[in-house]
Amino acid sequence: MTKTAQTNGTDALIWSIAVKKMLSDNGVLTPSTEVAELLVNDICWSSNVSPMAWKYLEKALVVGIVSPLFVLALLSESVIPRRRSQPAAYRLYLELLRRHVVPLASEVNGPMYRKIMESIDDVLHLSQRFSILSKEPGLLLVEFVFAIVWQLLDASLDDEGLLELVPEKKSTWSIKPQEMEIDDHIVGEKKMDRSDRLYKTNITLAIEIMGELYRNKVTSRILYLARLNM
Repeated sequence: MTKTAQTNGTDALIWSIAVKKMLSDNGVLTPSTEVAELLVNDICWSSNVSPMAWKYLEKALVVGIVSPLFVLALLSESVIPRRRSQPAAYRLYLELLRRHVVPLASEVNGPMYRKIMESIDDVLHLSQRFSILSKEPGLLLVEFVFAIVWQLLDASLDDEGLLELVPEKKSTWSIKPQEMEIDDHIVGEKKMDRSDRLYKTNITLAIEIMGELYRNKVTSRILYLARLNM
């Protein structure tokens, strides 16, 4: 979706504003779950993804083309299992998570809120995982924030080799690293060293973000409600 803009060197903010106008002119309500899926597919499933693709995604979040919560749900399913082979992508996901996981009043009170939360449920299967039949958006929001923290916790435990100490010995989430085949002739030792360092610092950052979520008044209240009801 962004390849032409990247090739032409179009500024990410200008591109985002133009896309939002085009969607509005065609009667498409934003934030759009369909556009979010296209943007995330550009990042997670296209070959030779440029870091600029993340810039376009970030600006799309800023101007309201896509929902931050829905984007985080999509990315969590794709990026977390690849955090070892693609530590840079995981770092960018963590930075987006740090900035956007706290739900904004404008989104919660917006006309697309119910559709967004139901779409998040479809991606993460929240109702099924937590055995809660209600599709009420507020309840799905509680489940979503709890799920994000749970994913980070299980991924961090797995990265530190501690998940085996958990009684169940496995996570309910897709957090086990999915490694990519690496050609030693293409990837040098220095690049591997940088990736390994980034991978290790990502573990620390993930733990820091979990702490921030527990200190934040909004997310800590959501997590408290989750603890009471799950």
